[in-house]
Amino acid sequence: MARTLTAKILTPNEIEFMKEKVETLLSTKGIKIDHPQVMEILQKAGAEVEPASGSVKFPKAVIAKALQSIPKSFTLAAPDPQYDLHFPLPDGKFYTRTCTGGMNYLTEKGEYHNVTLEEVTEWIQLVNSLENINFCALPSTSAKSVPGEAVDIHTLRTVLEHSKKHIWVQPYEAANVKYLLDLAAARAGGKEELRKRPIISFITCSVPPFQYKYMDMEALYQCCLYGVPIQPCSLPAAGANAPVTPQGIALLASAEVMAQIIMAQLITPGLPVIATTLLFAMDMMTTYTLQSPIETTMGRMAAMQLFEEGYDIRAHSYGSGTDSFLLDGQCMAERTSLTHMLALAGASVLGGAGQLEVAKTISPLQLIIDNDIFAMTKKLLGGLEINDEIMAWNEIMELTGKESFIDMDHTFDHFRDSLRLPTFNRDSRTNWVKTGSKDMLARAKDVYQTIKENYEPIAVPGDVLRQMDEIIKQADKQLVGS
Repeated sequence: MARTLTAKILTPNEIEFMKEKVETLLSTKGIKIDHPQVMEILQKAGAEVEPASGSVKFPKAVIAKALQSIPKSFTLAAPDPQYDLHFPLPDGKFYTRTCTGGMNYLTEKGEYHNVTLEEVTEWIQLVNSLENINFCALPSTSAKSVPGEAVDIHTLRTVLEHSKKHIWVQPYEAANVKYLLDLAAARAGGKEELRKRPIISFITCSVPPFQYKYMDMEALYQCCLYGVPIQPCSLPAAGANAPVTPQGIALLASAEVMAQIIMAQLITPGLPVIATTLLFAMDMMTTYTLQSPIETTMGRMAAMQLFEEGYDIRAHSYGSGTDSFLLDGQCMAERTSLTHMLALAGASVLGGAGQLEVAKTISPLQLIIDNDIFAMTKKLLGGLEINDEIMAWNEIMELTGKESFIDMDHTFDHFRDSLRLPTFNRDSRTNWVKTGSKDMLARAKDVYQTIKENYEPIAVPGDVLRQMDEIIKQADKQLVGS
């Protein structure tokens, strides 16, 4: 029987040690939030709240009660139900998502500029076409394309028109949150349909260490009211606003995420949550923020194991990405190592597909290559099944020394088991030269061209589009220029 391959960075005792530290931090040190309504709800639920300072502490009994209400299984729905994401994953592997917030676009022609709304459409159509990209996050569209005060709202409107897959939403202002939720409700067929089939989930973030600004608390609060899942997030930078060690940043980030999970469960028990620790590091020589040092990967692995094994909470972190500005050797080495290690650590969601430059840039060619890297990683994660048939035991035992395996039934039965990835070369130098001496980027361009030539746009009902356009008008009237 095949086993899921794993790479564990924490022992069971170390997981319990970290759990005790997380819960002690939240019960004795606590957090600071800026949201009077949430503070009132938390106080009624048993948290120790000081409204004047925004200080909130969660007694361990309150933590235990909140943890009991987290659903063990749930679905992130998609506009097209065939792309629904069921948790826990049926095959024990992982889902993937695109980069969130990337404001720059590196085109297949090598042009580098701010993301336009037209490129958002192209990006989503590409996501729809790649089988190993499971859901999309909003790029950060340029304010040259849409009103700056409502970038997230206009971008989501475009994504909702084109996406077949679940959408991860990051709000840019507190006032924008309800418009984003209302857009999703319009696309889903109403607020109750959105509650039944949440086609979006939200990112809510901390401000390390242990602070939560009004916008993110408003997003958490409104998602609780709408019944929309959240993927509560911590984005600390080791050595800057978090401990420099992998162990320390993993602890801080996990506690910040856990605080949001507890708050969500106290407001709306049973709300689906995915713990999202997105760790960074400050380079001590340059002070530049990095995503892909191996120590940061190790911290992410620890956080994934803490949530997945320690709390039985689905967990999400960067599982692709690079600090490189280009699709070069550093880029491919960093993202492949990161993908493999986070998958082996047991993460349910690998984030950041298609990103370069510490998540500042998105590239359609890199997204196509990541699609292949994810396929390779899923194959690796599946492990090996050991039995007589799969090992060709009978064929080996009957060898006389003159046979070739190429004409055996066993080879015919199993040669299709091997991955053939379109962006990877699998041919001889002679044939490679004959077909144009194409490197990985050239092959990715070929894949992209084929997708563009054969893409069939989805058809969203006209009344739904008109309803979303009306929400856009209302948002622009209230927000733009205010």
